[in-house]
Amino acid sequence: MTSGAVTGILNRLERAGFVARQADPEDRRRVRIVAEPAARTRVFAAYEPLNARLAALYAGYSPAELALLGDFFRRADALVHGYLEAARSRAD
Repeated sequence: MTSGAVTGILNRLERAGFVARQADPEDRRRVRIVAEPAARTRVFAAYEPLNARLAALYAGYSPAELALLGDFFRRADALVHGYLEAARSRAD
């Protein structure tokens, strides 16, 4: 993503009350982005039902099955990232 795209996203999140910008105490050229506590609570509350359902789903798998699923998703993630990098290289 470009810095302009990230700035636009952060501006929208800030206007919606999800994040705030804070000056970095060690480097005045940098700005830190911090989650607003009230927004954190809202986000956790919104996703808690999903997290409970996922936990119930995971409980139905053995440790070996979960390891296999984890391995698959790690490999799939690496494959997708490699594909995207190659596609970007061809576009340049």
